[in-house]
Amino acid sequence: MTEWTGRTTSWVRPPIAIVTALAAQMRSEGADLIDLGQAILGLPPPRAAMDGVRAFLDEPGPHPYSPDPGLPELRDAIAQMLRSHKHIAHATDGGVMVTCGANQAFANALLTVTQPGDEIITFDPGYFDHGYTIRMAGCTEVPVPLAIEGNRYAFDLDAVVAAMTNKTRAVVLVSPGNPTGAVAPRAFVEQLCDVCRTRGVWLLSDETYDFLTFDPAVHTSPAAVADDDRIVVIGTFSKIFGMAGWRIGYFHGSARLMEEAFKVQDALVVCAPVASQRAVLSALSEMDAYLLETRAELRARRDALLDSLDGWSAARPTIPAGATFLLARLTDNVDDVAFCQRILRDTGVVTVPGSAFGKQGRGTVRLSFGNQPVERIREAGARLQGR
Repeated sequence: MTEWTGRTTSWVRPPIAIVTALAAQMRSEGADLIDLGQAILGLPPPRAAMDGVRAFLDEPGPHPYSPDPGLPELRDAIAQMLRSHKHIAHATDGGVMVTCGANQAFANALLTVTQPGDEIITFDPGYFDHGYTIRMAGCTEVPVPLAIEGNRYAFDLDAVVAAMTNKTRAVVLVSPGNPTGAVAPRAFVEQLCDVCRTRGVWLLSDETYDFLTFDPAVHTSPAAVADDDRIVVIGTFSKIFGMAGWRIGYFHGSARLMEEAFKVQDALVVCAPVASQRAVLSALSEMDAYLLETRAELRARRDALLDSLDGWSAARPTIPAGATFLLARLTDNVDDVAFCQRILRDTGVVTVPGSAFGKQGRGTVRLSFGNQPVERIREAGARLQGR
């Protein structure tokens, strides 16, 4: 076989793949696994989403593409949601593009605003797929460490400023953060906006878990505190509506940005799946009621996991202010990948090694409470503690 090289051959797959492969093998052998690995919302989508798809399927005629930026009525509904729920007063339908989830929205934005060789600041531990996309764009990722304050992770503005150079093109903020569940306070968001505006740097705000926060934490979008053409809001309905497999998200920015991003959208996907667009359009009518129940259930699941891990000698959990998971720091100097493999074999509990999320994630393990009911979470905790 002829050897070949491409832009991905020097990349290393995240350690999560090792644990996932082992879990798949064990399932095929009949093992009873409790999956605390996937960062999904293990709840069905709003009933209105299903109704929207059924109505679409019953319509006669062909099923064509939507316009590249998305169905006009959905773009308008998302803009209304950005104004009413995220307090982005200047949001308009012309500034919304519907995408195949937040990952594609991030790729659209990054490819639109960067040149090869640019530096992109991210937070560490952070979402590993952002790193892949940054490298695909020919840019350099510059991770800055999150601070640890007691049993919580926190954002450090001084670390961001120290990492900036004349090559810095963008800062990527993920709040609530993956894998930490850290939520950026409003004061930090305001200061970060000021720094980016002063330096002429783009601020790409990935708000995947925006409405999944726990009192007293509240998500603040940078676009809600600053009307700046260099702020991009990235969102998805995968988590807040339990629609991960539907692949439907969006991003919002200036009209000029959308004009350029249109080219990327057309080259990558043309448009998001129309059936999924129709589902979200219907689901937005039930948003408030659905999120009220969802946050209450997630709070119960989070608290059940924290309670069940109390006294766990192998790791010390940090407390997430949002999202669907927490990060636990291993108490012994052991390899986190080997640790996750061992507890999977010994207990049947699936977790994710923290080293998948960057240098600062080494020696930690991520446990998701979003995709399991309370009773299974408590069982997982009992297994991990050998009860």
